[in-house]
Amino acid sequence: MSISVPCYAEIELQQLYGLREKETLQDFVQKTEKEVGITSSDIQKLKILGIAYHNLATLKVKDTPRKAAAYLQEVYSLSPNDDEVQAYLGSATTMIGRDSWNVLTKIGTVNKGIKMIDDAVVMMPDSIVIRMVRANNSLDLPDIFKRKEIARKDFQHLEMLVTKSSSDIEPDIKAEIFYQLGMFYRRENNDSMAKEYFKKAINASPDSQWGKKSEGSL
Repeated sequence: MSISVPCYAEIELQQLYGLREKETLQDFVQKTEKEVGITSSDIQKLKILGIAYHNLATLKVKDTPRKAAAYLQEVYSLSPNDDEVQAYLGSATTMIGRDSWNVLTKIGTVNKGIKMIDDAVVMMPDSIVIRMVRANNSLDLPDIFKRKEIARKDFQHLEMLVTKSSSDIEPDIKAEIFYQLGMFYRRENNDSMAKEYFKKAINASPDSQWGKKSEGSL
């Protein structure tokens, strides 16, 4: 997956949603912020940069959770009915909490972010984007927040959505869903089901990181 920079107009959100290639994301945000003027009316640009920084935050790149939240909060204030933005903002908020040194602040901030994501899912339960945000966010949170089962149910729901969808779904997204379900079965010592899902991931996108991880897990 590649993104042309710095021209944000060429960016398709469909590409950006699942993009977690550190160097590509860093190149994009640096050049876009430097070469493209951003004003409070550029909602699309702000949203794109917020999601790009969010994806860097999932890779634990320093200072990116707050940058993601800053862009996404600005979009959310301008477009409060954008449930995708709410989900990403909630996820960025949990990562700000994740990085906090203060335990009380950490727990309170993470719970605030979780509620934002959960509310977005209630509003758009069949949004592949929002479900992916919550599934991955839940998967990455410490066990104290008891979100692993929510992640599993989200990936199962996502499998149903991509199977029934009449529109084109990015192969990498399909591969990620199948890989994560395979890992859930692997953790349950159900190797036959795990291998079945790893094979699905490989078939969906053999050259993606998820296809390669699945191949290594067989």
